[in-house]
Amino acid sequence: MSTVPTTSAGPSTPPGAARSPGGRPVEEDEANKPAYVKLWKDIKWKVQPEAYQVRKLMMKALERTVDASEAPHINEHNHKETKSWLADLFDAETLDKLLSHEHFGNFVIIRATGIKDFEEMPIYARVGMHLLFYGSAQVRLLRWDAVRNLLKEQSVRQGAVYDKEGPEVIHKIQSFIKTYEIDMKEVLVENLHEYKTFNQFFARKLKPTARPIDAPDDASVIVSAADSRLNVFHDFAQARQFWVKGKRFTVPELLGSSDKARLFGENPALSIFRLAPQDYHRFHSPVTGTIESITTLPGNYYTVNPQAVNESLDVLTGNRREVCYMQVAIGAQGKTVPVAVVAVGALLVGSVHWSHKVGEVARKGEDLGWFQYGGSTVIVVYPEEANVTWDDDLRRAATGEWTGTEDPEVMARIPAHAKIGPTNKRDTFGIEVVVRAAEKIGVFAPRTAEASTAASTSANPAPPTQ
Repeated sequence: MSTVPTTSAGPSTPPGAARSPGGRPVEEDEANKPAYVKLWKDIKWKVQPEAYQVRKLMMKALERTVDASEAPHINEHNHKETKSWLADLFDAETLDKLLSHEHFGNFVIIRATGIKDFEEMPIYARVGMHLLFYGSAQVRLLRWDAVRNLLKEQSVRQGAVYDKEGPEVIHKIQSFIKTYEIDMKEVLVENLHEYKTFNQFFARKLKPTARPIDAPDDASVIVSAADSRLNVFHDFAQARQFWVKGKRFTVPELLGSSDKARLFGENPALSIFRLAPQDYHRFHSPVTGTIESITTLPGNYYTVNPQAVNESLDVLTGNRREVCYMQVAIGAQGKTVPVAVVAVGALLVGSVHWSHKVGEVARKGEDLGWFQYGGSTVIVVYPEEANVTWDDDLRRAATGEWTGTEDPEVMARIPAHAKIGPTNKRDTFGIEVVVRAAEKIGVFAPRTAEASTAASTSANPAPPTQ
């Protein structure tokens, strides 16, 4: 990963600030701390002083980001306003690199048009990326626990901020609508004064006609679970090859249970839906099924941005997540198979909620649940025996065979030195496709008993007669 340029004296070191004999900036309350605390700080400073200082400032920057969400007249979603509340932490060059170059954004394909578009990364995700990946391995290791605790603490705090009622809520909602150009004509409740908190608006419902359900009565058709950026894979090995580089991205790790994982066979298919802050943040059932159980798995609050998922850090299996198990009838014979819907929390995502209870039937395309503020991810796992076949355009995008049509206007708005994910150029990566909830993305094609027997015979032919 490349680094943030800093001044030779280190970023944003106040003039005349007290320093230790080794040159480390001394904090105001350090005189009251035990000697071993000072020694540990000196060791960390010696490893890589400027990188260590940058990471400390990045931690403060994340706190400032959440602080800004409490300020009535600050639009924390507008990158141009960011400089006003981060300027005292970084020198001008470092701040410019953070906002204009480093971890700038990602390419996606708009499915409806085939155009290759570009999406800027939200400022909180950029700060999160720096906290996870900036500096040497030694520097990252020395502050790893502190960073993980901060990500959790600020995620919980952000949820509490956006759950507050008050006169500033309407201003926050209006700023959000303007920044992300939210189409209010499709929103069920258009009167903004009816939303008592920002999170109520963030989890807004749409009008029933806003997301028509493709083939609602055809049990073989799988639909999109969300307005999102989508990747689909034949199995987990393919997902690790082209997208998720976490070393522990396996079925047992994702589901948090080896016993449950065995129900899905050796090579279950999966779809990964990434929701950005500007998206409608309710997710829908991709199939019709009965909810058997919902399990909560504790974890971290890493950013789920592609530039993090494309690194070796175990983001999707390391984050806090909830797993909804469904029993789904597929094919003409009504064969029943398990399907797992995994709602993955992320940086500044306060919580996940479900619209259905255990024992209830969630019909294809129905509202299944919602996330509170932040970018989020839904992963749906389908058993090997369901023999899922993904739509060709999605399949080719996921393996990098289709990269969309470049638009000169889109390319022109990207800074010349912007860092665009994925950053690991040694591997081949796919590209996400922007889809809408309830549109068709694939089909079940379960093998008949005869076909399964034929496939088994083909894979294990009888020995030749003597």
